[in-house]
Amino acid sequence: MNSKISEKKWTWEDEYLVSSYEVDARGFMPLPSLGKFMQETAYNHANHLDFGYDQLKEQGLFWVLSRLVISINQYPRWGDNIRVRTWPSGVEGLFAYREFKVLDGQGNSIGGAGSAWLILDSEKHRPQRPALLKERNGLFPTERALDRRPAKIPALTDPTEGMFFPVRYSDLDLYDHVNNAKYMQWVLDSYPEELLRRNEIALFEINFLAETKMGDEVAIDTERIESPDSPALSFRHSIKRKSDARDICLAEVSWR
Repeated sequence: MNSKISEKKWTWEDEYLVSSYEVDARGFMPLPSLGKFMQETAYNHANHLDFGYDQLKEQGLFWVLSRLVISINQYPRWGDNIRVRTWPSGVEGLFAYREFKVLDGQGNSIGGAGSAWLILDSEKHRPQRPALLKERNGLFPTERALDRRPAKIPALTDPTEGMFFPVRYSDLDLYDHVNNAKYMQWVLDSYPEELLRRNEIALFEINFLAETKMGDEVAIDTERIESPDSPALSFRHSIKRKSDARDICLAEVSWR
């Protein structure tokens, strides 16, 4: 085995201070802000492992988040110090999986997440097999943050249709398309204020299906999940693009 590879840290941890501008009206950190912390820690670890943003850019490639499932037991508050721990957990087909744990200042677990990532080529945005990662599959930790992988979310069958709104410049990221945390924010903003103030998310799952760019118009369609296997307050959402009526992403949200 290459000595440089064996010296790499296969588990990575970053510490963050929850600032005033990262909390909601109740003083708690919402999921989109926490998602940004996870994304930053994932980028830091990928760079350390030599398959991060800069390394892939040199090869005409880039990472995209395809699926994400988050379960939070206790939401951080303004002024809290939290740690985000992450590690790659395997490669299956085109997907590279990555786990996350969120820890409070005392090192107690307050949440976890599982994610599936794709590598796309910069020119045609087609998925590429993560060959370099597959070679290192046996080096990845086997621990899972949750008891399952992020799953494929079914399409909506009888939704309530939302109103279309434009994608704005502030929605874009360094890839010049809408950032994954922004989609999460759009979904949450589609809920009534009363629910947002009285309830909190227990489980959030999202599939990213296509890119959205400046000039697009999107709408959020919603249907309630009526299933004995789901919590009482559960919903499925589609972010739909106006120009071709395509589902840009699908999400499922369970509240407590």
